[in-house]
Amino acid sequence: AKSQQSSEDMSVLGESLPCLKLEALRDGDRRSIFDGAGTHASRNVQYDQLTTMLRQEERDSYRCCDYLQNYPSGFDDDALSQGEKSINEACRTSIAEWMYRVVDHFRVDREVVAIALSYIDRVLSANHCADRRTFKLISSASLHLAMKVHFPNKWKDIGKLIPDLSQGDFAIGDLVGMEMEIVKSLTWLLNPATARCISVHMLSLLEMEIPASVLNKVASAAIFFVELSVCDYSFVTMKKSAISIASLLNATERDIDVHLRIKKALNEIGCRIDWYEISFARERLWALHKQTCLASSRRSSTSFSMPDIPKTEDFPSPRSSHHFPGM
Repeated sequence: AKSQQSSEDMSVLGESLPCLKLEALRDGDRRSIFDGAGTHASRNVQYDQLTTMLRQEERDSYRCCDYLQNYPSGFDDDALSQGEKSINEACRTSIAEWMYRVVDHFRVDREVVAIALSYIDRVLSANHCADRRTFKLISSASLHLAMKVHFPNKWKDIGKLIPDLSQGDFAIGDLVGMEMEIVKSLTWLLNPATARCISVHMLSLLEMEIPASVLNKVASAAIFFVELSVCDYSFVTMKKSAISIASLLNATERDIDVHLRIKKALNEIGCRIDWYEISFARERLWALHKQTCLASSRRSSTSFSMPDIPKTEDFPSPRSSHHFPGM
């Protein structure tokens, strides 16, 4: 019966896939993570850091709920103004893709997008968002905050441009005001353990056993699976460790040796694993990956020039005031 239920779940999963436009970074654009200099001492440090991250995700402060179930759906959106429309999965997917376009344009580590989405999901798990205009402001402020905390050298160049990237819907003062509301809601917990970070730490435990070239290839593939999960609302309530494990197993599906070593390392860590959840995540990630690669192959790839500065055309909205309801 459980097997039949699993098949039904997978079928439903496939029908609800978001249409993503995200592309994997070229090898030259993603820096190598492993250099083959792993030691027993560094392995112990990575192990301690990994166990700390796994403990962190058990804390209620870092967990997210299915917050979109609290918003109305099924009515005629066209009859409402942007200020009245409630948010949905498509809103979150669009803003995640927009963030990736922004950070890719300015050559910032894509990790900042996962951090910003963590802020958004945790804030909305505890607060009601009044409308799409407010969601747009929360999202822009979250990216602004994540840049400031984790990439301060880039923030000075990009942070001041975010109001312009939003097509002038709000000023820098609005952004800073919402940023303070976000910080209060998150109780200053601004360093979430992301699925990418967990994946890299898991692979680092194998640095003395597997050539750096192999680990970097696996890391690159796994990280793209993780980046796809960031855009998909279906993964909001899932533990980042589960997403990480699913991404690593997908990335090593054709390399049995590394695949088995990863499973062995998971046993050594003592990570609590729900293999049904992992299977669910792996199927979803593969479906997203195949769909994204197919969409990418249909787009023209002849231009290698820097793209125009991304816009948030997916979220046309009235200019914001200094009052942000729902927070």
